Amino acid sequence: MGRTSEKVIVRNMFDIANATQGILKESAIRSVEIDALVDTGAAYLCLPPKVIKELGLPFANSTPVKTGNGKIELRIFDGAKITIKERTIQMQVMENIDDNVPALIGYLVLETMDWVVDPKSQGIMGNPINDGKWIVDMY
Repeated sequence: MGRTSEKVIVRNMFDIANATQGILKESAIRSVEIDALVDTGAAYLCLPPKVIKELGLPFANSTPVKTGNGKIELRIFDGAKITIKERTIQMQVMENIDDNVPALIGYLVLETMDWVVDPKSQGIMGNPINDGKWIVDMY
């Protein structure tokens, strides 16, 4: 099957709001572009701690997480604006165990953006049920 990865742009939503109000210059909006593995076993967009620190995202809470090595507590952060290809959402992000673990795109991100894994191209594509267009389910 191979590895599936995509480029992800993550911006600080609070910086964007401050720039919109003229409190902050647009050039000061904290943003990163990172290659992330698509992991349908992960829930959130999971980012290394150094990336979350660089973005300046505020801590929201800690939550228990089941891993292959047992249950651990990981931190969740607010204020992420996530763009993959041409689709953008706002969502919390989870901090990876450490900086050596790659960024992960979890199923909550994939489902919200209506992406599906395409093992042939080792990437993601718009949901073929919706002719590749971004359609949001409301039922």
